[in-house]
Amino acid sequence: MTTYSPNFKGTQWKIAQVELDPETGTCATTVQEPNEIAGPTAYWPDGTTSYVLHFKGGDTSWIVADEADTALRALEALRAGEEITQGALQTYLSHVRRLETRMTALKEELLLFAREPGPNGRSRLTFRDIGDELRQHHSTVAERHHRILDGDTAQWRPWLTQCTERAAMYANGGELPRTPQHQREHETGVYDSQEESGKVLARCCCGWSGPAGTSTVTASRQGKAHENALDA
Repeated sequence: MTTYSPNFKGTQWKIAQVELDPETGTCATTVQEPNEIAGPTAYWPDGTTSYVLHFKGGDTSWIVADEADTALRALEALRAGEEITQGALQTYLSHVRRLETRMTALKEELLLFAREPGPNGRSRLTFRDIGDELRQHHSTVAERHHRILDGDTAQWRPWLTQCTERAAMYANGGELPRTPQHQREHETGVYDSQEESGKVLARCCCGWSGPAGTSTVTASRQGKAHENALDA
């Protein structure tokens, strides 16, 4: 009998490896059943592990699952030191490249979504929060966000957003509605210097910019000093 994990809260699936009757296409013989199923994960007697994916996104989600499966097979082949045929190697490279571009589109769509107004009318995440998760400086994240708003969207964004309400957002450089808050006349942020590599500076929406330096803390303080001086 298939065993189920009592520690997993949620729907669990009964999975078995079977042979089909060639005439009826129905199960003829059960080859093996997993030793244990924990949610979507099944552990088999032959030492393999399977993971069942569930999605409602049709072809769009299925393509990601299919290419992720190919990437996993490539990973296993490389780690096991197996010889890979020319055809398989070309498939691995192609699918990994495609998956990478799809994930780039997904990551950038998440960036856009994170900066859109949430239920409370404010951006869901700050640039600093996003940068922490992406392991990037928050000014780099902000610069990329601005370029997307200017029309430099991910190559596969149309594929990602097809047949959804998001498809019309950010099209041709169009912006999603900005956070519905009153913008202060002087509001600063810290950005990478375009003239001096490796340095940062404070900029204000009024056009003011501070001196370039290596410390984000110093640049932030200079920006706040600019705001306070003009708001006083």
